[in-house]
Amino acid sequence: MLDFKNPRQKEVLPITRQTYRQAAQVLGRAFVDEPVSVAVYKNFSPDKRIRALTVDFTAEISICLRKGYPLQVNGDGKVIAVAVIYPPGAYPLSTSDQWKLLIKSFLGNGLYNIKGWMQWLNEVDNAHPNEPHYYLEYLGVEPELQGKAFGSVLLQHLCSKADEEQMGCYLENANPRNNPFYQRFGFQVISEKEIIGIPSWFMWRPPAHKPDTTVTGQSAPL
Repeated sequence: MLDFKNPRQKEVLPITRQTYRQAAQVLGRAFVDEPVSVAVYKNFSPDKRIRALTVDFTAEISICLRKGYPLQVNGDGKVIAVAVIYPPGAYPLSTSDQWKLLIKSFLGNGLYNIKGWMQWLNEVDNAHPNEPHYYLEYLGVEPELQGKAFGSVLLQHLCSKADEEQMGCYLENANPRNNPFYQRFGFQVISEKEIIGIPSWFMWRPPAHKPDTTVTGQSAPL
């Protein structure tokens, strides 16, 4: 049973080859009602949409294992929260990796609104800032555990790492309910755009200023 007050229950760990399929399942359930997921898989039932999203996230996390910084939080011996993150310079993905994602999605999920999905990906990629940054592509928590700060732990981990490196963070969001959550961590909306009929917000977080620890005004020891 999860003890939400136990800090060990919220330890951030790297996703591994042993856990990435579990992580994909978590994201599939977390994103089942997300506006882009519903638009792309609009003729799918919720259960079928979860299966389709799991196929997509399995392929995505597999690539992120090689090129990114995927993270998880465990509870009761299983993955319960996931962040798919790419460090500076690792995104956008190569053309070959993008085609791998699309082919695996098409083969695994059959016919769906793939044209809309490709339009979404293209416009999102074009919106990325030129400045080096950490890209938070996906953040998801098991639906029954949302609101228990598991997502916050992952986001705080990313922000702390970016601050240490004096690096910005970037994300896009198509669920307006999530904007206040990201804003609490210092993300600011830098642009808005409607893509495939869905309002979308593009958010940037500048690195927190490092305090100057230089000691001044003291004599050197004799």
